[in-house]
Amino acid sequence: MRKFIVLLAVCFSVNLFSQDDLFIGQTRFMQKSNASYFGFNSLNRVGVMYNSYQFNSTQNIDNKYFFGALSFDEKNFSLGLDFNSLRIQNSGLTSNLANFSYVYKVQINNNLFFLPAVTAGLGNSTFNVSTLVFEDQLDRSTGYISTETTDPLANRLVQVSYMDLGASLIIHNERLLLGLSLKHLNRPNVSFDQGAENRKQISITTNAAYEFNLNPFDRGLLPRYTYLLTYAHYTMQGKSRLLNLSQEIQLAEFAFGVNQQISFFDGFNLSQVGMSAGISFDNFEFGVLYNFPIRNINKTFAASVFELYLTFDFSKFRRNRRGLYKRLQNDNYF
Repeated sequence: MRKFIVLLAVCFSVNLFSQDDLFIGQTRFMQKSNASYFGFNSLNRVGVMYNSYQFNSTQNIDNKYFFGALSFDEKNFSLGLDFNSLRIQNSGLTSNLANFSYVYKVQINNNLFFLPAVTAGLGNSTFNVSTLVFEDQLDRSTGYISTETTDPLANRLVQVSYMDLGASLIIHNERLLLGLSLKHLNRPNVSFDQGAENRKQISITTNAAYEFNLNPFDRGLLPRYTYLLTYAHYTMQGKSRLLNLSQEIQLAEFAFGVNQQISFFDGFNLSQVGMSAGISFDNFEFGVLYNFPIRNINKTFAASVFELYLTFDFSKFRRNRRGLYKRLQNDNYF
């Protein structure tokens, strides 16, 4: 029973934050899984996202994300910066990660582009030990819980910092996108106890997208610019496997989609299904997503997820081309 209460909370929290960020807007924030997307179509963009994972009425995780991409197309490269902050309320754990990415552009032909990238990140995690109860704080005869502890473990659960390195690539044209991303190449140690090791496992992600023009001849009831984007995102990290699928239809300035999340840890599990809606106005895009957990037909303890995002595109001349509403483009490359 020694330190059972605190160790239970620490093990749960460390295992969670040592994995990759949590989000469901895969097609709108593809750079979170593949940093090469910062250089996609040489766009200059900024955006914010917020999501909340709800496990039950008392347990939830809040996640905040910001990104910016700046293109130097005449020099054939782009720079990307993003920052993610995750907070587990009950455990008092806060995990922050800031990444800086360099993306180089290689034009293979008039319609095909290759985008390799390297990423360097700085992570920091802190623990609010006041939310935990140590063994010496408990008076078993009265049930009284003291506000102070002399347990030496309390001094270790304060802060951990680490470097995180990654590499990625994307090849795409105006219809098809293929990508590969490697994260945690240096396997950073994220253990709060400096005398022990809890290294992040290398994450390998493949992603693919294909876009269909559903109204190429501008006929029928559909708007002139109507597209269907299909997307797949597969991640391998240690023994876990995760597949995210998304199908999104763009009806001029409006977008509607469905998504599915499938895990392959300890067998096949359909863990979440969800829906999304978005709207484009000039250079702004706003969207909301919600995923429903599926807990009865699999072995995973899934969460319900609510997500909001807002992005702004400040690329040159993009305001004059917003009527196209196509997701896979190469019209902004010089």
